[in-house]
Amino acid sequence: MNISRKTGDEHVKNVYQALKDYLIGNSIQDILETTRATVEYIIQLYPNIKEVQSKFETEKPDLNPDLRLILKSHKEVKVNLFYTKGKKAIQPKNPGAKSFFKRYFLSEKMQMLFNDYFAQEYDFYLQSIIKTKECEDGYKSTTDLKKKVKYYYPEFTSEIEPFRRHFLFRLREYCFDLLKKEYNEVNGGIEYAFKEFLMLDSTIIITRQYDGNKSSYAEEVRFNVDIANGVNIYKVGNDKIGIRCGEEAFTIRFKFESIPTSSIKLATGYKKFPSEKSIIGKNRRTISKFESIINNHEPIKSENISNAIGKCNEAMIYYQLLKNNLEINQVDSNEYCTMLGKYSPIVPFTDLLALQEASKITIHKISEYLKNKYGVYKIDSIQLVPDSYLKNRLNTADLQLILFIDNKYIEEAFSLKALSNKSTTLNVKNPGIGQILGPQYFNIGDLSDIVSETKNLFLQGVIDHQNSLKKISQELGQQLVLASQANLRKGVQSILGNSVVVLTFYKQNDSKVLEYNDVESEIFILKQHPRPTHTTLYWNDKQEQLSLRVKFSGGQSKGWSSLKLACGFKISIKN
Repeated sequence: MNISRKTGDEHVKNVYQALKDYLIGNSIQDILETTRATVEYIIQLYPNIKEVQSKFETEKPDLNPDLRLILKSHKEVKVNLFYTKGKKAIQPKNPGAKSFFKRYFLSEKMQMLFNDYFAQEYDFYLQSIIKTKECEDGYKSTTDLKKKVKYYYPEFTSEIEPFRRHFLFRLREYCFDLLKKEYNEVNGGIEYAFKEFLMLDSTIIITRQYDGNKSSYAEEVRFNVDIANGVNIYKVGNDKIGIRCGEEAFTIRFKFESIPTSSIKLATGYKKFPSEKSIIGKNRRTISKFESIINNHEPIKSENISNAIGKCNEAMIYYQLLKNNLEINQVDSNEYCTMLGKYSPIVPFTDLLALQEASKITIHKISEYLKNKYGVYKIDSIQLVPDSYLKNRLNTADLQLILFIDNKYIEEAFSLKALSNKSTTLNVKNPGIGQILGPQYFNIGDLSDIVSETKNLFLQGVIDHQNSLKKISQELGQQLVLASQANLRKGVQSILGNSVVVLTFYKQNDSKVLEYNDVESEIFILKQHPRPTHTTLYWNDKQEQLSLRVKFSGGQSKGWSSLKLACGFKISIKN
Protein backbone atom coordinates (compact mmCIF):
# COMPACT_ATOMS: atom_id res chain seq x y z
CA MET A 1 0.00 0.00 0.00
CA ASN A 2 1.44 3.41 -0.94
CA ILE A 3 1.87 6.16 1.63
CA SER A 4 -0.94 8.42 0.37
CA ARG A 5 -3.41 5.51 0.40
CA LYS A 6 -2.34 4.55 3.92
CA THR A 7 -2.66 8.16 5.12
CA GLY A 8 -6.13 8.42 3.59
CA ASP A 9 -7.32 5.22 5.22
CA GLU A 10 -6.01 6.34 8.62
CA HIS A 11 -7.85 9.63 8.18
CA VAL A 12 -11.14 7.82 7.49
CA LYS A 13 -10.68 5.61 10.56
CA ASN A 14 -9.84 8.59 12.78
CA VAL A 15 -12.83 10.62 11.58
CA TYR A 16 -15.15 7.64 11.98
CA GLN A 17 -14.04 7.01 15.57
CA ALA A 18 -14.19 10.70 16.50
CA LEU A 19 -17.67 11.04 15.02
CA LYS A 20 -18.83 7.99 16.98
CA ASP A 21 -17.40 9.52 20.15
CA TYR A 22 -19.16 12.80 19.46
CA LEU A 23 -22.51 11.05 18.93
CA ILE A 24 -22.34 9.44 22.38
CA GLY A 25 -21.36 12.72 24.08
CA ASN A 26 -17.58 12.39 24.36
CA SER A 27 -15.31 15.40 23.86
CA ILE A 28 -13.34 15.68 20.61
CA GLN A 29 -11.18 18.63 21.64
CA ASP A 30 -8.00 16.63 22.32
CA ILE A 31 -7.86 14.72 19.02
CA LEU A 32 -5.78 15.51 15.92
CA GLU A 33 -6.48 18.98 14.51
CA THR A 34 -7.26 17.60 11.04
CA THR A 35 -9.65 14.98 12.46
CA ARG A 36 -11.43 17.57 14.63
CA ALA A 37 -11.75 20.02 11.72
CA THR A 38 -13.31 17.29 9.58
CA VAL A 39 -15.78 16.12 12.25
CA GLU A 40 -16.83 19.68 13.05
CA TYR A 41 -17.43 20.34 9.35
CA ILE A 42 -19.55 17.19 8.99
CA ILE A 43 -21.60 18.14 12.06
CA GLN A 44 -22.11 21.62 10.63
CA LEU A 45 -23.41 20.14 7.37
CA TYR A 46 -25.52 17.46 9.05
CA PRO A 47 -26.44 18.45 12.62
CA ASN A 48 -29.00 15.63 13.03
CA ILE A 49 -26.80 12.54 12.68
CA LYS A 50 -28.17 9.48 14.42
CA GLU A 51 -25.58 6.88 13.40
CA VAL A 52 -22.33 6.55 11.40
CA GLN A 53 -20.93 3.55 9.51
CA SER A 54 -17.44 3.03 8.06
CA LYS A 55 -16.50 1.32 4.81
CA PHE A 56 -14.03 -0.76 6.80
CA GLU A 57 -16.99 -2.50 8.43
CA THR A 58 -18.06 -3.87 5.04
CA GLU A 59 -16.78 -6.92 3.12
CA LYS A 60 -15.66 -4.79 0.17
CA PRO A 61 -14.37 -1.39 1.42
CA ASP A 62 -13.33 -0.22 -2.05
CA LEU A 63 -16.89 -0.55 -3.34
CA ASN A 64 -18.40 1.56 -0.55
CA PRO A 65 -18.27 5.25 0.44
CA ASP A 66 -15.88 6.12 3.26
CA LEU A 67 -18.74 6.91 5.65
CA ARG A 68 -22.48 6.43 5.69
CA LEU A 69 -24.42 8.85 7.88
CA ILE A 70 -27.88 7.83 9.08
CA LEU A 71 -29.82 10.99 9.95
CA LYS A 72 -32.61 11.22 12.50
CA SER A 73 -35.01 11.59 9.55
CA HIS A 74 -33.79 8.08 8.49
CA LYS A 75 -32.19 9.60 5.39
CA GLU A 76 -28.83 8.06 4.43
CA VAL A 77 -25.94 10.29 3.36
CA LYS A 78 -22.78 8.98 1.67
CA VAL A 79 -19.58 10.81 2.57
CA ASN A 80 -16.16 10.47 0.91
CA LEU A 81 -13.14 11.94 2.67
CA PHE A 82 -9.85 13.19 1.27
CA TYR A 83 -6.75 14.28 3.12
CA THR A 84 -4.02 16.40 1.58
CA LYS A 85 -1.31 18.85 2.52
CA GLY A 86 -2.04 22.48 1.75
CA LYS A 87 -3.52 23.25 -1.63
CA LYS A 88 -2.35 20.03 -3.31
CA ALA A 89 -4.85 18.51 -5.73
CA ILE A 90 -6.57 15.33 -4.65
CA GLN A 91 -6.59 12.08 -6.59
CA PRO A 92 -10.12 10.74 -6.15
CA LYS A 93 -9.49 7.29 -7.65
CA ASN A 94 -6.44 5.23 -8.52
CA PRO A 95 -7.76 2.27 -10.57
CA GLY A 96 -5.67 -0.30 -12.37
CA ALA A 97 -5.46 -0.15 -16.17
CA LYS A 98 -6.65 -3.75 -16.55
CA SER A 99 -9.92 -3.29 -14.65
CA PHE A 100 -11.16 0.29 -15.02
CA PHE A 101 -13.39 -0.21 -18.08
CA LYS A 102 -15.26 -3.02 -16.37
CA ARG A 103 -15.42 -1.30 -12.98
CA TYR A 104 -16.29 2.26 -14.00
CA PHE A 105 -17.69 2.02 -17.54
CA LEU A 106 -19.60 -1.24 -16.96
CA SER A 107 -18.12 -2.75 -20.13
CA GLU A 108 -16.49 -6.17 -20.13
CA LYS A 109 -16.11 -5.92 -23.91
CA MET A 110 -14.08 -2.70 -23.77
CA GLN A 111 -11.98 -4.13 -20.94
CA MET A 112 -11.25 -7.29 -22.91
CA LEU A 113 -10.28 -5.31 -26.03
CA PHE A 114 -8.12 -2.95 -24.00
CA ASN A 115 -6.37 -5.75 -22.12
CA ASP A 116 -5.54 -7.57 -25.36
CA TYR A 117 -4.14 -4.39 -26.86
CA PHE A 118 -2.28 -3.61 -23.63
CA ALA A 119 -0.54 -7.02 -23.64
CA GLN A 120 0.72 -6.52 -27.22
CA GLU A 121 1.87 -2.96 -26.59
CA TYR A 122 3.54 -3.83 -23.30
CA ASP A 123 5.65 -6.55 -24.93
CA PHE A 124 6.54 -4.17 -27.77
CA TYR A 125 7.58 -1.54 -25.19
CA LEU A 126 9.80 -4.04 -23.35
CA GLN A 127 11.33 -5.35 -26.58
CA SER A 128 12.12 -1.79 -27.71
CA ILE A 129 14.01 -1.12 -24.49
CA ILE A 130 16.00 -4.37 -24.72
CA LYS A 131 17.06 -3.48 -28.28
CA THR A 132 19.02 -0.53 -26.89
CA LYS A 133 21.39 -3.09 -25.35
CA GLU A 134 21.27 -6.21 -27.53
CA CYS A 135 20.05 -7.58 -30.83
CA GLU A 136 18.65 -10.83 -29.38
CA ASP A 137 14.98 -11.28 -30.28
CA GLY A 138 14.31 -14.71 -28.78
CA TYR A 139 12.53 -13.87 -25.52
CA LYS A 140 9.31 -15.84 -25.47
CA SER A 141 7.36 -14.48 -22.49
CA THR A 142 6.52 -11.15 -20.91
CA THR A 143 8.17 -12.40 -17.71
CA ASP A 144 11.47 -12.98 -19.54
CA LEU A 145 11.25 -9.54 -21.15
CA LYS A 146 10.59 -7.87 -17.79
CA LYS A 147 13.55 -9.61 -16.16
CA LYS A 148 15.85 -8.43 -18.94
CA VAL A 149 14.58 -4.84 -18.82
CA LYS A 150 14.91 -4.78 -15.03
CA TYR A 151 18.51 -6.02 -15.36
CA TYR A 152 19.46 -3.28 -17.84
CA TYR A 153 17.28 -0.49 -16.46
CA PRO A 154 16.25 -0.78 -12.79
CA GLU A 155 15.00 2.81 -13.06
CA PHE A 156 13.83 5.14 -15.82
CA THR A 157 16.65 7.00 -17.57
CA SER A 158 16.77 9.64 -20.30
CA GLU A 159 17.74 6.92 -22.77
CA ILE A 160 14.49 4.97 -22.35
CA GLU A 161 12.21 7.91 -21.52
CA PRO A 162 10.97 8.08 -25.17
CA PHE A 163 9.77 4.45 -24.93
CA ARG A 164 7.81 5.28 -21.79
CA ARG A 165 6.14 8.26 -23.48
CA HIS A 166 5.40 6.31 -26.67
CA PHE A 167 3.85 3.41 -24.76
CA LEU A 168 1.61 5.63 -22.62
CA PHE A 169 0.64 7.66 -25.69
CA ARG A 170 -0.52 4.57 -27.57
CA LEU A 171 -2.51 3.34 -24.55
CA ARG A 172 -4.22 6.73 -24.32
CA GLU A 173 -4.99 6.79 -28.04
CA TYR A 174 -6.53 3.30 -27.97
CA CYS A 175 -8.48 4.12 -24.82
CA PHE A 176 -9.88 7.24 -26.47
CA ASP A 177 -10.79 5.24 -29.57
CA LEU A 178 -12.79 2.78 -27.42
CA LEU A 179 -14.51 5.65 -25.60
CA LYS A 180 -15.27 7.35 -28.92
CA LYS A 181 -17.08 4.22 -30.12
CA GLU A 182 -18.87 3.89 -26.79
CA TYR A 183 -19.96 7.55 -26.97
CA ASN A 184 -21.23 7.22 -30.54
CA GLU A 185 -23.25 4.09 -29.68
CA VAL A 186 -24.86 5.88 -26.70
CA ASN A 187 -24.51 2.93 -24.33
CA GLY A 188 -24.45 5.03 -21.16
CA GLY A 189 -21.11 3.74 -19.85
CA ILE A 190 -19.34 7.10 -20.08
CA GLU A 191 -22.11 8.91 -18.20
CA TYR A 192 -22.03 6.25 -15.49
CA ALA A 193 -18.23 6.60 -15.17
CA PHE A 194 -18.56 10.39 -14.91
CA LYS A 195 -20.99 10.04 -12.01
CA GLU A 196 -18.77 7.45 -10.33
CA PHE A 197 -15.54 9.41 -10.61
CA LEU A 198 -17.16 12.66 -9.45
CA MET A 199 -19.06 10.71 -6.76
CA LEU A 200 -22.14 12.81 -7.48
CA ASP A 201 -24.29 10.75 -5.12
CA SER A 202 -22.13 11.61 -2.10
CA THR A 203 -20.77 14.52 -0.09
CA ILE A 204 -17.04 15.03 -0.77
CA ILE A 205 -14.99 16.62 1.99
CA ILE A 206 -11.33 17.57 1.62
CA THR A 207 -9.27 18.14 4.74
CA ARG A 208 -6.26 20.36 4.14
CA GLN A 209 -3.44 19.98 6.61
CA TYR A 210 -1.13 22.93 7.30
CA ASP A 211 1.93 23.21 9.54
CA GLY A 212 2.92 26.31 11.49
CA ASN A 213 0.61 29.26 12.07
CA LYS A 214 -2.07 28.35 9.51
CA SER A 215 -4.83 26.13 10.86
CA SER A 216 -5.94 22.99 9.07
CA TYR A 217 -9.47 23.07 7.75
CA ALA A 218 -12.08 21.01 5.91
CA GLU A 219 -14.13 22.03 2.87
CA GLU A 220 -16.75 20.48 0.65
CA VAL A 221 -16.17 19.88 -3.05
CA ARG A 222 -19.24 20.90 -5.02
CA PHE A 223 -19.81 20.31 -8.72
CA ASN A 224 -22.12 22.38 -10.90
CA VAL A 225 -23.36 19.53 -13.09
CA ASP A 226 -26.51 18.96 -15.09
CA ILE A 227 -26.17 15.46 -16.55
CA ALA A 228 -29.21 16.12 -18.73
CA ASN A 229 -26.92 18.31 -20.87
CA GLY A 230 -24.80 15.24 -21.66
CA VAL A 231 -21.11 14.46 -21.25
CA ASN A 232 -18.20 14.83 -23.65
CA ILE A 233 -14.77 13.24 -24.03
CA TYR A 234 -11.44 14.82 -24.92
CA LYS A 235 -7.67 14.26 -24.94
CA VAL A 236 -4.99 16.17 -23.03
CA GLY A 237 -1.24 16.09 -23.61
CA ASN A 238 0.61 12.83 -24.17
CA ASP A 239 -1.18 10.36 -21.90
CA LYS A 240 -4.40 11.81 -20.53
CA ILE A 241 -8.10 11.66 -21.42
CA GLY A 242 -10.91 13.72 -19.96
CA ILE A 243 -14.66 13.41 -19.51
CA ARG A 244 -16.63 16.55 -18.88
CA CYS A 245 -20.11 17.91 -18.38
CA GLY A 246 -20.02 21.61 -19.15
CA GLU A 247 -16.96 22.94 -17.34
CA GLU A 248 -16.86 20.20 -14.70
CA ALA A 249 -14.41 17.49 -15.69
CA PHE A 250 -12.23 14.69 -14.48
CA THR A 251 -9.11 13.39 -16.17
CA ILE A 252 -7.53 9.94 -16.36
CA ARG A 253 -3.77 9.77 -16.86
CA PHE A 254 -1.87 6.59 -17.72
CA LYS A 255 1.30 6.24 -15.67
CA PHE A 256 3.83 3.72 -14.42
CA GLU A 257 3.56 3.01 -10.72
CA SER A 258 7.34 3.35 -10.35
CA ILE A 259 10.11 1.54 -12.27
CA PRO A 260 10.11 0.57 -16.00
CA THR A 261 8.63 -2.88 -15.27
CA SER A 262 6.03 -1.75 -12.71
CA SER A 263 2.28 -1.95 -13.25
CA ILE A 264 0.32 0.73 -15.11
CA LYS A 265 -2.01 2.81 -12.98
CA LEU A 266 -4.57 5.47 -13.79
CA ALA A 267 -4.14 8.75 -11.95
CA THR A 268 -7.42 10.65 -11.80
CA GLY A 269 -8.13 14.26 -10.95
CA TYR A 270 -10.82 16.93 -10.98
CA LYS A 271 -10.47 19.75 -13.48
CA LYS A 272 -12.31 22.79 -14.75
CA PHE A 273 -12.66 22.49 -18.49
CA PRO A 274 -11.86 25.92 -19.94
CA SER A 275 -14.64 28.10 -21.32
CA GLU A 276 -14.64 28.94 -25.01
CA LYS A 277 -13.36 32.41 -24.12
CA SER A 278 -10.39 30.89 -22.24
CA ILE A 279 -9.63 28.48 -25.09
CA ILE A 280 -9.61 31.32 -27.62
CA GLY A 281 -7.34 33.39 -25.38
CA LYS A 282 -4.87 30.53 -24.94
CA ASN A 283 -4.89 29.74 -28.66
CA ARG A 284 -4.15 33.36 -29.52
CA ARG A 285 -1.18 33.33 -27.14
CA THR A 286 0.32 30.21 -28.74
CA ILE A 287 -0.29 31.64 -32.22
CA SER A 288 1.57 34.80 -31.19
CA LYS A 289 4.45 32.67 -29.89
CA PHE A 290 4.51 30.71 -33.15
CA GLU A 291 4.63 33.85 -35.28
CA SER A 292 7.45 35.28 -33.16
CA ILE A 293 9.52 32.15 -33.95
CA ILE A 294 9.04 32.89 -37.66
CA ASN A 295 9.88 36.57 -37.28
CA ASN A 296 13.03 35.86 -35.26
CA HIS A 297 14.37 33.25 -37.67
CA GLU A 298 18.11 32.61 -37.33
CA PRO A 299 19.39 30.11 -39.95
CA ILE A 300 21.81 27.27 -39.21
CA LYS A 301 23.48 24.86 -41.65
CA SER A 302 22.26 21.29 -41.91
CA GLU A 303 22.25 18.53 -44.51
CA ASN A 304 18.75 17.24 -43.72
CA ILE A 305 16.77 20.18 -45.10
CA SER A 306 14.00 18.09 -46.67
CA ASN A 307 13.00 16.58 -43.31
CA ALA A 308 13.02 20.03 -41.70
CA ILE A 309 10.80 21.41 -44.49
CA GLY A 310 8.36 18.56 -43.90
CA LYS A 311 8.21 19.25 -40.17
CA CYS A 312 7.77 22.99 -40.67
CA ASN A 313 4.99 22.25 -43.14
CA GLU A 314 3.18 20.17 -40.50
CA ALA A 315 3.54 22.96 -37.95
CA MET A 316 2.39 25.62 -40.45
CA ILE A 317 -0.77 23.71 -41.41
CA TYR A 318 -1.59 23.14 -37.74
CA TYR A 319 -1.03 26.86 -37.07
CA GLN A 320 -3.21 27.95 -39.97
CA LEU A 321 -6.03 25.59 -38.94
CA LEU A 322 -5.88 26.95 -35.41
CA LYS A 323 -5.79 30.54 -36.61
CA ASN A 324 -8.91 29.96 -38.70
CA ASN A 325 -10.71 28.08 -35.90
CA LEU A 326 -9.75 29.77 -32.63
CA GLU A 327 -12.27 27.80 -30.55
CA ILE A 328 -10.56 24.44 -31.26
CA ASN A 329 -9.26 22.54 -28.22
CA GLN A 330 -5.54 21.73 -28.60
CA VAL A 331 -4.52 18.30 -27.29
CA ASP A 332 -0.98 19.64 -26.79
CA SER A 333 -0.66 23.41 -27.14
CA ASN A 334 3.16 23.35 -27.07
CA GLU A 335 3.93 20.76 -29.75
CA TYR A 336 3.55 22.87 -32.89
CA CYS A 337 5.62 25.73 -31.48
CA THR A 338 8.29 23.29 -30.29
CA MET A 339 8.38 21.66 -33.73
CA LEU A 340 8.80 24.97 -35.54
CA GLY A 341 11.44 26.13 -33.06
CA LYS A 342 13.46 22.96 -33.61
CA TYR A 343 13.30 22.73 -37.41
CA SER A 344 12.78 26.27 -38.75
CA PRO A 345 16.44 27.36 -38.32
CA ILE A 346 17.41 24.62 -40.82
CA VAL A 347 14.99 25.96 -43.46
CA PRO A 348 15.93 29.05 -45.53
CA PHE A 349 13.79 32.03 -44.51
CA THR A 350 12.32 32.42 -48.01
CA ASP A 351 11.15 28.80 -47.95
CA LEU A 352 9.74 29.25 -44.44
CA LEU A 353 7.66 32.21 -45.61
CA ALA A 354 6.59 30.24 -48.69
CA LEU A 355 5.40 27.40 -46.43
CA GLN A 356 3.47 29.89 -44.30
CA GLU A 357 1.77 31.41 -47.33
CA ALA A 358 1.03 28.01 -48.95
CA SER A 359 -0.54 26.74 -45.71
CA LYS A 360 -3.47 29.10 -46.37
CA ILE A 361 -4.43 27.35 -49.62
CA THR A 362 -3.77 23.98 -47.97
CA ILE A 363 -6.25 24.78 -45.19
CA HIS A 364 -8.75 25.84 -47.81
CA LYS A 365 -8.36 22.47 -49.57
CA ILE A 366 -8.69 20.53 -46.30
CA SER A 367 -11.82 22.49 -45.37
CA GLU A 368 -13.22 21.85 -48.84
CA TYR A 369 -12.52 18.12 -48.46
CA LEU A 370 -14.28 17.99 -45.07
CA LYS A 371 -17.26 20.01 -46.31
CA ASN A 372 -17.72 17.74 -49.33
CA LYS A 373 -17.49 14.66 -47.12
CA TYR A 374 -19.60 15.75 -44.15
CA GLY A 375 -21.49 18.91 -45.04
CA VAL A 376 -21.80 20.65 -41.68
CA TYR A 377 -19.09 19.77 -39.16
CA LYS A 378 -17.34 21.17 -36.11
CA ILE A 379 -13.65 20.64 -35.31
CA ASP A 380 -13.56 19.66 -31.65
CA SER A 381 -9.79 19.17 -31.24
CA ILE A 382 -6.51 19.22 -33.13
CA GLN A 383 -3.38 17.14 -32.59
CA LEU A 384 0.04 16.61 -34.18
CA VAL A 385 1.29 13.02 -34.10
CA PRO A 386 5.08 12.48 -33.96
CA ASP A 387 6.36 9.89 -36.47
CA SER A 388 8.02 7.77 -33.82
CA TYR A 389 4.69 7.25 -32.02
CA LEU A 390 3.15 5.39 -34.96
CA LYS A 391 3.51 1.64 -34.59
CA ASN A 392 0.77 0.76 -37.11
CA ARG A 393 2.39 0.69 -40.55
CA LEU A 394 -0.86 1.75 -42.21
CA ASN A 395 -1.19 4.82 -40.01
CA THR A 396 0.88 7.53 -41.65
CA ALA A 397 -0.98 10.43 -40.03
CA ASP A 398 0.82 13.64 -39.07
CA LEU A 399 -2.33 15.54 -38.11
CA GLN A 400 -5.45 14.30 -36.33
CA LEU A 401 -8.71 16.20 -36.17
CA ILE A 402 -11.58 15.10 -33.96
CA LEU A 403 -14.83 16.28 -35.52
CA PHE A 404 -18.19 16.54 -33.78
CA ILE A 405 -21.01 15.76 -36.23
CA ASP A 406 -24.62 14.93 -35.31
CA ASN A 407 -23.59 14.32 -31.70
CA LYS A 408 -20.90 11.83 -32.72
CA TYR A 409 -17.11 11.96 -32.63
CA ILE A 410 -15.34 11.27 -35.92
CA GLU A 411 -11.59 11.18 -36.42
CA GLU A 412 -9.96 12.48 -39.60
CA ALA A 413 -6.25 11.76 -40.02
CA PHE A 414 -4.07 13.51 -42.59
CA SER A 415 -0.60 12.71 -43.87
CA LEU A 416 1.03 16.07 -44.67
CA LYS A 417 3.66 16.31 -47.41
CA ALA A 418 5.61 19.35 -48.62
CA LEU A 419 6.97 19.52 -52.18
CA SER A 420 8.67 22.51 -53.74
CA ASN A 421 6.70 22.02 -56.98
CA LYS A 422 4.48 19.54 -58.80
CA SER A 423 7.14 16.95 -59.49
CA THR A 424 4.69 14.78 -57.48
CA THR A 425 7.13 12.07 -56.42
CA LEU A 426 6.61 11.25 -52.76
CA ASN A 427 8.96 9.27 -50.57
CA VAL A 428 6.44 7.18 -48.67
CA LYS A 429 8.27 4.35 -46.86
CA ASN A 430 11.70 2.75 -46.34
CA PRO A 431 10.89 -0.83 -45.29
CA GLY A 432 13.64 -3.38 -44.76
CA ILE A 433 14.17 -5.86 -47.57
CA GLY A 434 13.32 -8.70 -45.19
CA GLN A 435 9.84 -7.27 -44.56
CA ILE A 436 8.59 -6.35 -48.02
CA LEU A 437 7.31 -9.79 -49.12
CA GLY A 438 6.24 -10.82 -45.60
CA PRO A 439 2.83 -10.51 -43.87
CA GLN A 440 3.32 -6.81 -43.11
CA TYR A 441 3.30 -5.94 -46.81
CA PHE A 442 2.73 -8.24 -49.83
CA ASN A 443 2.50 -11.50 -47.84
CA ILE A 444 3.93 -13.78 -50.57
CA GLY A 445 7.14 -15.08 -48.99
CA ASP A 446 10.54 -13.55 -48.30
CA LEU A 447 13.87 -12.70 -49.91
CA SER A 448 16.12 -14.23 -47.27
CA ASP A 449 17.65 -16.87 -49.59
CA ILE A 450 18.60 -14.43 -52.34
CA VAL A 451 19.89 -11.89 -49.80
CA SER A 452 22.05 -14.55 -48.11
CA GLU A 453 23.37 -15.79 -51.46
CA THR A 454 24.12 -12.25 -52.66
CA LYS A 455 25.84 -11.31 -49.42
CA ASN A 456 28.18 -14.31 -49.69
CA LEU A 457 29.06 -13.44 -53.29
CA PHE A 458 29.75 -9.84 -52.24
CA LEU A 459 31.94 -10.82 -49.29
CA GLN A 460 33.90 -13.16 -51.59
CA GLY A 461 34.49 -10.26 -53.98
CA VAL A 462 32.58 -11.90 -56.84
CA ILE A 463 30.13 -8.99 -57.24
CA ASP A 464 30.18 -5.33 -56.17
CA HIS A 465 27.58 -3.10 -54.51
CA GLN A 466 25.71 -2.18 -57.67
CA ASN A 467 25.45 -5.75 -58.99
CA SER A 468 24.30 -6.92 -55.56
CA LEU A 469 21.41 -4.44 -55.72
CA LYS A 470 20.55 -5.49 -59.29
CA LYS A 471 20.48 -9.18 -58.34
CA ILE A 472 18.07 -8.64 -55.43
CA SER A 473 15.91 -6.22 -57.44
CA GLN A 474 15.56 -8.85 -60.18
CA GLU A 475 14.30 -11.44 -57.68
CA LEU A 476 11.91 -8.94 -56.05
CA GLY A 477 10.38 -8.09 -59.43
CA GLN A 478 10.03 -11.75 -60.37
CA GLN A 479 8.17 -12.62 -57.16
CA LEU A 480 5.83 -9.64 -57.52
CA VAL A 481 5.03 -10.66 -61.12
CA LEU A 482 3.79 -14.01 -59.75
CA ALA A 483 1.73 -12.45 -56.95
CA SER A 484 -2.07 -12.30 -57.01
CA GLN A 485 -3.89 -8.98 -57.41
CA ALA A 486 -5.17 -9.30 -53.83
CA ASN A 487 -1.62 -9.56 -52.48
CA LEU A 488 -0.44 -6.72 -54.69
CA ARG A 489 -3.26 -4.48 -53.40
CA LYS A 490 -2.41 -5.41 -49.82
CA GLY A 491 1.24 -4.52 -50.33
CA VAL A 492 0.49 -1.25 -52.10
CA GLN A 493 -1.94 -0.14 -49.39
CA SER A 494 0.51 -1.10 -46.64
CA ILE A 495 3.20 1.03 -48.27
CA LEU A 496 0.96 4.00 -49.02
CA GLY A 497 -0.87 3.91 -45.69
CA ASN A 498 -4.52 4.61 -44.96
CA SER A 499 -4.40 8.31 -44.16
CA VAL A 500 -5.63 11.02 -46.52
CA VAL A 501 -2.56 12.69 -48.05
CA VAL A 502 -2.36 16.48 -48.31
CA LEU A 503 0.31 17.77 -50.69
CA THR A 504 1.55 21.34 -50.33
CA PHE A 505 3.50 22.73 -53.30
CA TYR A 506 5.02 25.57 -51.33
CA LYS A 507 6.95 27.25 -54.16
CA GLN A 508 3.87 27.28 -56.36
CA ASN A 509 1.43 28.21 -53.57
CA ASP A 510 -0.86 25.29 -54.31
CA SER A 511 -2.17 22.19 -52.61
CA LYS A 512 -3.88 18.87 -53.36
CA VAL A 513 -5.82 16.40 -51.19
CA LEU A 514 -5.39 12.74 -52.20
CA GLU A 515 -7.15 9.57 -51.11
CA TYR A 516 -5.16 6.58 -52.36
CA ASN A 517 -5.79 3.88 -49.78
CA ASP A 518 -8.05 1.90 -52.13
CA VAL A 519 -6.57 0.57 -55.38
CA GLU A 520 -9.45 -0.48 -57.62
CA SER A 521 -7.88 -1.08 -61.04
CA GLU A 522 -5.47 -3.87 -62.03
CA ILE A 523 -1.87 -3.49 -60.84
CA PHE A 524 0.93 -4.14 -63.35
CA ILE A 525 4.61 -4.88 -62.65
CA LEU A 526 7.64 -3.57 -64.53
CA LYS A 527 10.74 -5.51 -63.50
CA GLN A 528 13.99 -3.57 -63.17
CA HIS A 529 12.35 -0.40 -64.48
CA PRO A 530 13.18 2.44 -64.96
CA ARG A 531 16.63 1.26 -63.76
CA PRO A 532 18.01 -2.18 -62.87
CA THR A 533 17.69 -1.50 -59.11
CA HIS A 534 14.02 -0.48 -59.39
CA THR A 535 10.73 -2.39 -59.55
CA THR A 536 7.74 -0.31 -60.65
CA LEU A 537 4.08 -1.05 -59.96
CA TYR A 538 1.46 0.99 -61.78
CA TRP A 539 -2.34 1.15 -62.02
CA ASN A 540 -5.15 3.47 -63.10
CA ASP A 541 -3.81 3.85 -66.65
CA LYS A 542 -0.34 4.66 -65.31
CA GLN A 543 -1.68 7.73 -63.50
CA GLU A 544 -0.39 6.21 -60.26
CA GLN A 545 2.98 4.50 -59.89
CA LEU A 546 4.94 3.04 -57.00
CA SER A 547 8.69 2.57 -57.40
CA LEU A 548 10.62 0.18 -55.13
CA ARG A 549 14.36 0.92 -55.24
CA VAL A 550 16.72 -1.52 -53.51
CA LYS A 551 19.51 0.25 -51.59
CA PHE A 552 22.06 -0.29 -48.85
CA SER A 553 21.39 1.46 -45.56
CA GLY A 554 25.07 2.43 -45.30
CA GLY A 555 27.51 3.93 -47.79
CA GLN A 556 29.90 1.86 -49.92
CA SER A 557 32.76 2.55 -47.54
CA LYS A 558 30.94 0.46 -44.91
CA GLY A 559 30.99 -2.65 -47.06
CA TRP A 560 27.89 -4.80 -46.75
CA SER A 561 25.11 -3.09 -44.74
CA SER A 562 21.45 -3.90 -44.28
CA LEU A 563 19.23 -3.59 -47.34
CA LYS A 564 16.21 -1.30 -47.58
CA LEU A 565 13.69 -0.19 -50.14
CA ALA A 566 13.21 3.46 -51.02
CA CYS A 567 9.54 3.68 -52.00
CA GLY A 568 8.48 6.57 -54.22
CA PHE A 569 4.86 7.23 -55.13
CA LYS A 570 4.11 9.20 -58.29
CA ILE A 571 0.73 10.50 -59.36
CA SER A 572 -0.31 12.58 -62.33
CA ILE A 573 -1.91 15.72 -60.91
CA LYS A 574 -3.97 17.93 -63.15
CA ASN A 575 -3.80 21.65 -62.47
